[in-house]
Amino acid sequence: MSMKKSILIIALAFAAFACNKKEENKPEESVATEEVQPAAAATTLDLFDKEWKLQELNGKAIVLDTAFKKEPLLVFHKGTDKMTGNGGCNNFSGSYKVKEGNTIELSEGAATMMACPNLGIEGEFFKAFKQVKSYRIENNSLMLDNEKKEVVAKLGTGK
Repeated sequence: MSMKKSILIIALAFAAFACNKKEENKPEESVATEEVQPAAAATTLDLFDKEWKLQELNGKAIVLDTAFKKEPLLVFHKGTDKMTGNGGCNNFSGSYKVKEGNTIELSEGAATMMACPNLGIEGEFFKAFKQVKSYRIENNSLMLDNEKKEVVAKLGTGK
């Protein structure tokens, strides 16, 4: 009889251990799910608080020379929905909205009104904002795409 009790106690202990083990696995699964979400958000975070320097505009490389008083660039300020930058001559500010699936909406706000030789490129840069529908980051490059997924502007971090 004591042998049966011992077997019963061992069986119950094993069953209790197995149940506890299953419950321990449940938090691990939810932790794994939580780990996936920040990784997905990391792509979005890469967009913010960096100087994205204009490299190409409508498929044409931007070659800096003495006509550029400043480097054309764009900065998305995290948590504010504000963007600032320079078109190569004039400083500008505006706003952006990042939406699901890497879609983005850019709105040009205000710009200074200095006269420079390279205003054509600056004007094209500002016009591109209205065409941008989505973005993607590959290596150190930011591609701003139109609704047909064509690159309107390519910018880089310079790293």
